[in-house]
Amino acid sequence: MKPVVAAMENMATAFNGLGLWRGQQPVWGKRMHARTFDRSLYLWMHRCGLMGKSERATLMELIKPGMNIVDVGANVGLYTLFMAGLAGPGGRVTAFEPDPDNVEILRENCSENGAGNVDIRHCALGAEAGRLSLHRLILNSGENHLGRQERSAFSSTMDVDVQAFDTLFPSARLDFVKVDVQGWELKVLSGMEAALRRSKPVIFLEFWPDGLMRAGAEPEDLYQFIEGIGLNLYSCDGWGLLTLGGFLELATTAKGMGYVNLVASVNRPGPVGREG
Repeated sequence: MKPVVAAMENMATAFNGLGLWRGQQPVWGKRMHARTFDRSLYLWMHRCGLMGKSERATLMELIKPGMNIVDVGANVGLYTLFMAGLAGPGGRVTAFEPDPDNVEILRENCSENGAGNVDIRHCALGAEAGRLSLHRLILNSGENHLGRQERSAFSSTMDVDVQAFDTLFPSARLDFVKVDVQGWELKVLSGMEAALRRSKPVIFLEFWPDGLMRAGAEPEDLYQFIEGIGLNLYSCDGWGLLTLGGFLELATTAKGMGYVNLVASVNRPGPVGREG
């Protein structure tokens, strides 16, 4: 079976990299480039409203001009550029992406859109500096991830640099942090704990219980970390405050590939019912 699987992987790689996928699409007011089928499809789905509608609405609600933003898991830069536009020339986005192919397109997209307020960092973030294996999916680089995984079909592995945010930016002041790293979220946040305690930024993160556990953490660990740095967790659906019990119940309903977007903040987000 191994030769058959290898042949199928080679075919998938060749298909994904066909030149006909290279091109530009207008998405969310930005000129976005892609070089592979999976990223071209990703952009097209956002363009058509099949992906990203709720995420876009949440970012528009939370990001204000002049904010200092960190984007962890920038991919090819669609959300990076959207947040940079919301923050305006007085704001700044520091974007982290470990996959070298994605970083190349990320740089191209930022240049194409004249995003002078974006600082691109070619590395992953984690709890400490080192080198770790990045698992790269051939037909969906949006699912690339660090952490434990056996070798599987239609994926490859490469070593990448991992840095702790607090080491890179020991005195950073943050207003907003987006984290979408397929379960590696607690590792990322642990490596920026000092900045989070100092700044109390709004954190927009994807919560995928299976991915979190694959990275060696439990849902309760994430909740306790957020609580420990002085933030509350809210559901993006109506900005409901999540108690530990409610959070753990949410974790049991998000099975398999299920995920939910959450916001950590000192006060309740949104224009209605804001605390403080």
